[in-house]
Amino acid sequence: MSQIYDTTRRLCRTFEYKFKEAFLFNLLLALFMGIEDKWLNSFIKSLYPGHNFLSSLKRSRILKNHIFSPPSFIVFFSIFMALAAIPVQRTLQINILIGFSCFLLFSVIIPGAILRGDRYLKFSIDDIRSIGFTLFITGLAFLAITLTDVGGIPLLKPSLRYLLNPKLTIPVYLMIPGTAFMLAYITDEMQKGVIDRSTARFRAIAVSLICLVMLALLGYRTPLVAVILITFIMGYYSGLFEIWEVLGSFAVALIIIMGIGYFRSVEEYSLSNLGPLTVLKMRASFTMSILNRLSALSGMTGVMHGDLTLSMIPGAGSGPRTLIGKLVLWRTGVTITPTIFGQMLVEFGTIGVAFGMSILGLILGVGYRIMQKTRDSFYIMLYSILMAYCLISIETGILDQLVVIYILCAFIVYIYNIYLNI
Repeated sequence: MSQIYDTTRRLCRTFEYKFKEAFLFNLLLALFMGIEDKWLNSFIKSLYPGHNFLSSLKRSRILKNHIFSPPSFIVFFSIFMALAAIPVQRTLQINILIGFSCFLLFSVIIPGAILRGDRYLKFSIDDIRSIGFTLFITGLAFLAITLTDVGGIPLLKPSLRYLLNPKLTIPVYLMIPGTAFMLAYITDEMQKGVIDRSTARFRAIAVSLICLVMLALLGYRTPLVAVILITFIMGYYSGLFEIWEVLGSFAVALIIIMGIGYFRSVEEYSLSNLGPLTVLKMRASFTMSILNRLSALSGMTGVMHGDLTLSMIPGAGSGPRTLIGKLVLWRTGVTITPTIFGQMLVEFGTIGVAFGMSILGLILGVGYRIMQKTRDSFYIMLYSILMAYCLISIETGILDQLVVIYILCAFIVYIYNIYLNI
């Protein structure tokens, strides 16, 4: 593994160095620095609420430290079920209760028993910056290729989404971890006192906004929500953002989800008579009804026994959400989001829920404990990526190749840290 990391590090350092020699990059950088200087010294900035705005929120121990702790996953899943507002079958109630219990055990109790030392793997922040920069530029390049391939912008013409080539669109999402890596570098610079908090905030927001605007062109909601969540979870634990700003990010994420969902419902299904909130509730209700059905079908041992996971491999046939569509609707070409519980139930039933939620809880619990102990920008970033996608998986499940790779990479890093503390 060290050889793979060393090779990756050297390649990314070389790419970054060569790219930053380009005239266009230096021109854009000079423009950006000029805008940054104008903003930091502007009158408008002085009107923005200061550090003590809504300081009463900091008196709450939960709001100050635990908004995104592992148990918050259970809170958000419960909110999702409440939003759906449909009856939950008894078998599904039992499965969810088992899943929640296993998740709490392995995320709250077990990590404390296996992480007793203070030795942790340390990564060079310059390597983190180089890797992030390379991932971001790679994703940006594939975005240009993708838009050229379909001959338009899917956000403005939703029908173009069905022409997108997954082999081209999947690499576009490398912009998301690329943004996270660069945010880790920015927050590290702030923590070391190299740049002040105002400068760090401006740069973090600017990088995230660029990523959001670029990804929005594809017309999908999930990547945008991922960027927002990652940015504000990192900002929350690094001290980059205030609590009220983090809470406000939920409102922004909700507006994006409702806005794009409503726009697509009008453009594709002519449902202009429905409001954005109604469209959101309908989506949640439909997803929970699918979960009810999957629970009834799966029993104790499931029905697919690994086939759903294998379908994530490119070129292996129908994708996982298409297989879910075939299973519950008996129709081809339909993609269905099964929730995080749905995919576990389909694979191995109640046993799959117990095992899957235990592993997920362990990864999040270990990551949270390491992040809290070290306050290292790399571990803050790693946990933020995992937590963001786990929250998103409440509806979508973990059925994307890149997300699985992120989890596997985090798992390897955490296992090595556990080994150091044995």
